Amino acid sequence: MPDFDVTTLEPPREIVPGLWRLRTPMTSDALPWIMPYAFAGKHGVTLFDSGYGTPEAQVALTAQLKAIGYGPADVQRLIVSHAHPDHLGLAGWLKEQSPACEVTMLGREVSWFKDSHRGDEDWMKRSGQWMQRHGVTAEELERGRQDERGGPPWERQQREEARAARAAAKAAAVAEGKHPDAATETERRSWHMRIEADRHLVDGELLEFDGWQVMAVWTPGHTPGHLCAYIPEHRLTFTGDHVLSRITPNVSLSEEDEAAGRNPLREFLASLKKVSDLDTGLALPAHEETIDDLPARCQVIAEHHEHRLHKALDAIDGIGGQPTAAQIAERVTWNRPYSTFSMMKRRSAIGETLAHLDLLREDTRVLMHEAEDGTIRWERAR
Repeated sequence: MPDFDVTTLEPPREIVPGLWRLRTPMTSDALPWIMPYAFAGKHGVTLFDSGYGTPEAQVALTAQLKAIGYGPADVQRLIVSHAHPDHLGLAGWLKEQSPACEVTMLGREVSWFKDSHRGDEDWMKRSGQWMQRHGVTAEELERGRQDERGGPPWERQQREEARAARAAAKAAAVAEGKHPDAATETERRSWHMRIEADRHLVDGELLEFDGWQVMAVWTPGHTPGHLCAYIPEHRLTFTGDHVLSRITPNVSLSEEDEAAGRNPLREFLASLKKVSDLDTGLALPAHEETIDDLPARCQVIAEHHEHRLHKALDAIDGIGGQPTAAQIAERVTWNRPYSTFSMMKRRSAIGETLAHLDLLREDTRVLMHEAEDGTIRWERAR
């Protein structure tokens, strides 16, 4: 990725006195920005979400904080909507800049984050087995692995830089008589499995700081412990990724959800109703634009998922027999052709399709069968 030009940033926007919407870059053309929100205090600043864990995001966040009179060392608190890298990614870096920074998350998300082991070899192995169970062949998985070893240029560059940094750090550790596996600076700044939340919230808990009163709202679906936040005094709701102004978040059924008997889509739809019932004048999502009518937007998203349920049924009818979730995912409509998806995007698409199929199963509109080889197949209930 090229060096980031801070002059391309829109200036921070003041939502109400003392609350600012910031802007930091992502690595995606589809979602080029994430919006952290900054609560200005007398002795520092509180952030709701941080931004992606890249040097470009560090530069952008530093510039945006400077524009409202602060620096990274002034961040006293980071409230995290959920444990995805564009929201939690700068937490480690912020802790380095401001060691007393209090990282705050819903306790349910902390538990999920610790248990999910995202990115490790064991997770990758289990992920492959899970995808085969739902209709992806071993040959397709291997082709996907080969394709993704290249990846976008900036990801290849970051991998090479990280590899070089680890090698240099290990060599320096050996020279200084330390254990060669000591964590490198790159690894310490990594978003995954490195940050321990200092405060674990529960649904309905009130955070009070610098004259602000912010209520935690548990909204599972996109992740099991997704956090929205509500400020009654100003009728403001921070929606994270739960409600966006244009697109909808990925709501997937995972192998962990299957084991736990969770239905993420049913949880998500209930959470939509929950935030819709808040007395909100303005909703503040993590991406895209602010939302003037939160109940109306929630209704549109609920209708979208009802439409997807029907499309899943149509796909089953169109394929015939007992198709797998992978076959059904290939038949439903996405924002771009399924055939162009990387293997990780296919995993998300299959997971989202499964979330809809599982809801249909619970409503007795489809039947689920396990074949002798362990493959899961679906058919319309008659």
